[in-house]
Amino acid sequence: MRIAISGAGPGGLYTAALVKRLQPRSEIDVWEVNAPDETFGFGVVFSEGALGGIEAADPALFAALDAECAHWSRIDVHHRGRTSRNGGYRFSAIGRRALLAMLRERCADLGVTVRHGTRAPEADVLARTYDLVVAADGVNSATREARRAQFGTETTRRGSRYLWLGTERPFTALTFAVAETEHGTLHAHAYPYAPGLSTFIAEVDDRVWEAAGFTEGDITVPDASGRSDTDRLADLFADVLDGHALRTNRSRWDRFVSVRNRQWSHGRIALLGDSAHTTHFSVGSGTRLAMEDALALALALDDHGSVPEALAAYQAQRLPEVEAMQRTARTSQEWFEELESYADLEPEAFNAHLITRSGRLTRDDLASWPPERVERVRERFARADRSARGSAVR
Repeated sequence: MRIAISGAGPGGLYTAALVKRLQPRSEIDVWEVNAPDETFGFGVVFSEGALGGIEAADPALFAALDAECAHWSRIDVHHRGRTSRNGGYRFSAIGRRALLAMLRERCADLGVTVRHGTRAPEADVLARTYDLVVAADGVNSATREARRAQFGTETTRRGSRYLWLGTERPFTALTFAVAETEHGTLHAHAYPYAPGLSTFIAEVDDRVWEAAGFTEGDITVPDASGRSDTDRLADLFADVLDGHALRTNRSRWDRFVSVRNRQWSHGRIALLGDSAHTTHFSVGSGTRLAMEDALALALALDDHGSVPEALAAYQAQRLPEVEAMQRTARTSQEWFEELESYADLEPEAFNAHLITRSGRLTRDDLASWPPERVERVRERFARADRSARGSAVR
């Protein structure tokens, strides 16, 4: 089987590695417009149990990932000078660059060709010579946008503005912080991803954004007052940043884009990861879902004799699971958009409201993989590895 993949993010690279392990004779080519070390953002977080599928499918990758990840077991809520600590969770996070480097190395070891700094040919062109074209080209997927009618695409850009930043402030938990200012209420999501490094996502509604003097342009350029947007945010969240500055990496103010598709494939072209769906960052599941898409697609291709059958099975498994997570994420997003109405609550009550999102979310909404699914995947890839070793000996 010949497979072309547009996009060398976690979903695209993981798809390539998994298919190659299950079908060693397959020919897989990956295109990525950016250079290997050129990526956005800082750390990516895996919520409770999300690494279970990776451990089952690829123990070697899991061991490398687990060793590199920051791990923690709390959600901290910082409100009005008090931090409420909520234990009993399991989270992991890793720098996006580190994760991509691991996946590139895994692909290289398996014989997958990855072309960096090269835009993929148009999907219809690829489909003439490849059995399958996988569009893993992100939330702004050109492949999807050219076929909105065929995929039944719905995209909505709405809600508060957010800014994806980093900091050397060593957070020790997933931290939600509220800043009540003269301009209004802001909030931030922060978590560690490497020693001395954390992701810091600030979120601001339009009224507060304008009152605080934030700008559409370069967020690091000082204005007439000598302060940049990153300076302002560091001042507004000084009590949780503890004197640390905020860092940028292709960071800009944006609004969350909701992506849904009624169909995840059209002919030989399939959507995967953010090109197929998005979930609000407050539930931290984007990378996890992309990698779970990759696993489901790899297994479907190995299970079925034709690409159309495999793509139908892929969508039948993943669409309901993703839609359930999107509903959870939507509930979380709406709660944060209404946060100012809860800001006057005492810290304990506010903490309870946030953790349960007003009683609408529970720990089960971020549930881990069922043990029976983990075991099935583990045995499936173990058989593939045994077969590959046997072929090498012969």
